[in-house]
Amino acid sequence: MSGRNVIVVGGTGDIGRAVTHKLRAEGLKVLCAANDVATETEDAVHVDVTREDSVVSMFDKAEAGLGPISVLVNCSGFGVFAPLHELTLEDWRKSLEVNLTGTFLCAREAFRRMKPRGGGRLIHLGSVSDHLTLPMNGAYAASKHGVRGLTGVLNEEGKALGIRATLLSLGAVYTSFWRSRPEFSPSDMLSVDDVAQCIWEISTKPLNVRVDEVRLVPPRGVL
Repeated sequence: MSGRNVIVVGGTGDIGRAVTHKLRAEGLKVLCAANDVATETEDAVHVDVTREDSVVSMFDKAEAGLGPISVLVNCSGFGVFAPLHELTLEDWRKSLEVNLTGTFLCAREAFRRMKPRGGGRLIHLGSVSDHLTLPMNGAYAASKHGVRGLTGVLNEEGKALGIRATLLSLGAVYTSFWRSRPEFSPSDMLSVDDVAQCIWEISTKPLNVRVDEVRLVPPRGVL
């Protein structure tokens, strides 16, 4: 489905790469943005989602190259998994800055640009931790609960403007995070392609359809 311009934030990660590849294969124009992009090209730019000026610059570059952005996919994330009494303040702050503040800054800038154009879609990656209580997830869960609340507010404020926000709450997805843990089998998890397929389906729906939340989990549920 051509004619849609997309930014994939966190596009160099395992999920972000799969999403970028899928959307491009389906004919969408996609800019990959990530903190570890060292050399910028017409297809990839650097962004620090915790910095307001960097987020604005990302959108400026995307729209200069692609045209008006109609879909924002936020795949960026940071996680430290430890008991609460062992979490450092630095890890707590970074979790909230990347996962929640970063989502806010990207969504706010997209909203500002989509509003006068008749709308667009915001897709935020959530987690089972945004609705289930799991041990070792204190900072991550707090940030993802915040993303859940933010996404709901965006839908309410954007409903008369054609701006639709989706929370995609993911169960375990087999990424590089799991490769050092042989006790977990890839067959028990979602693949990055499963996630990319879902995001493509949401991205290409007409704006008269709201997709407030999708929970995508592997057959066993929570591992």
